[in-house]
Amino acid sequence: MFSKINIVRFLLALLVTASWSPLARADEDIWKSGLNLYVRLTEQDDAASGRPVPNQHPVNLDPAAIANSLIDIQVWDKHWFKKDEIEEVFSPEQARLLGQQLAIALRKASPGQDIVFAVSRTDTKFLGFRDLSYTAGRAFYSNDRLNIIIGDFMRPPDKFQERATSSAGVMEIKYYFRHGRRDDPSDFESAVMTGDGVEVYNEGGKRRLDWLVIDVNRASAARLAEEKAGEEANAPVSDEALRQEAARFAQERREMRLEMARMRKEVGSGQTGAESTAPIESRLKTLDELRQKKLISDEEYERKRQDILNDL
Repeated sequence: MFSKINIVRFLLALLVTASWSPLARADEDIWKSGLNLYVRLTEQDDAASGRPVPNQHPVNLDPAAIANSLIDIQVWDKHWFKKDEIEEVFSPEQARLLGQQLAIALRKASPGQDIVFAVSRTDTKFLGFRDLSYTAGRAFYSNDRLNIIIGDFMRPPDKFQERATSSAGVMEIKYYFRHGRRDDPSDFESAVMTGDGVEVYNEGGKRRLDWLVIDVNRASAARLAEEKAGEEANAPVSDEALRQEAARFAQERREMRLEMARMRKEVGSGQTGAESTAPIESRLKTLDELRQKKLISDEEYERKRQDILNDL
């Protein structure tokens, strides 16, 4: 028979066990599609030094700002930097999906929870072939920044296993993705092209290529500014703008004709020497200006210049 002390100890043990049980920290799907695509809340993982600092959760971030900050993140192979080897970490579709679902998850998350995700993309390759790939990672908000650790990046499906299971009538197989961890860098070795609001995590003086640190508002503002500049450069010209431009050119042509007439008159004045009303040097200078402005031809220039010199 249990004594009162043993009963108390037993109840305390139950409470401790319950507080750390899987049921108390069960993952919660925020979004899910099929077997392999999801955004979910999970227990915060360990840092390299042990238990991590609690996240700044819950936090309210704008879904569009998150999407904008993710769209332009690009990477390139750290050994060979060629233009055609630059890749987007997230496609526009993936960025928009993550923007919406991460915003919801970050509002619901507790300081002791992270967000893990797996998203897919389909890219058109050589001869029109379409390649499916998966990208999985971990996200959390800390030090006023959105942190994303890449685990699997553009992981292709197991076509052999899919063919084997499809022959048995199974249309989709379950994949187990690496979500990235604080205490263990993944094999994501592509170098991030950092920019406004996007950096990589620096751990003890060493850059973690798989760990993105994003100032969401700054990165989003930079994206919108670049987008606006592109729109203005490619904006169609309105009828009113065309009318104003034509009027400006017409005015310039009128002024040019008047200037040409004035200068021609000045050059041609006083060609009889003593009756000249303009000094020879001034007339030659005016003649040079006429030629520089392409208001007279080279032949006309030489002829007028000779006439002026004959007045000496």
